[in-house]
Amino acid sequence: MNWKKSLDILFPPRCAVCDRVLPYGTTGACPECRQGLPRFREPRCFCCGRTVEREEEEYCNDCNRRKHLFRRAFPALQYVPPVSDAMAALKYHGRAEYADFYGRLVAQSFRDSLMGLGADCLVPVPVHPHRRKKRGYNQAALIAEAMSEELGLPVREELLIRSEDTVAQKKLSREERSLNLRSAFQAGAGTPPPCVILVDDIYTTGATADACTEVLLRAGAEQVYVATVSA
Repeated sequence: MNWKKSLDILFPPRCAVCDRVLPYGTTGACPECRQGLPRFREPRCFCCGRTVEREEEEYCNDCNRRKHLFRRAFPALQYVPPVSDAMAALKYHGRAEYADFYGRLVAQSFRDSLMGLGADCLVPVPVHPHRRKKRGYNQAALIAEAMSEELGLPVREELLIRSEDTVAQKKLSREERSLNLRSAFQAGAGTPPPCVILVDDIYTTGATADACTEVLLRAGAEQVYVATVSA
């Protein structure tokens, strides 16, 4: 018995959706949880990737009202329970191991679309050093690493830095989110390549994605796309 199997017996992996202990030999999520994940149905908005009501609608009402700086977003799952609970566990309760399952899920869900973009790298949305120290990791970076293993694209975490430790976005309005993030991000080391895929756990209003995109475009990127676990 190798060391990995020994660890699985001593510390059995848990489902990244329901958090129950997985049957021996199973990884990521329970088969029933995989089947029940709340995915977006077609047709989808050509900008944010959420479901629209009619095939002839190119954009959802939200994206019709507001122009985003990124080209297009690719969210894999709807941000409803149990996905919203899993994202909270990943982000706030130390369940870093969930990132591997969800990162691979995003990559597998959009493999052809993402590889067809001609992207040069994956750039995770950064967290402030104080928050990273407290949390122990950046969940977006862990998701990007799992996507990298699936897609073969490098992760360029150094291209973006979080310069301000802003208040939590989830309790803010759209306007407050934009103001909150206005100077939160800065260009890091190196020049971004022409085409970048920005990676995050949750897409809500697009304020974070737009703030990061603006910095990347000013630093030299030509096109920025967004891939997230949920929206």
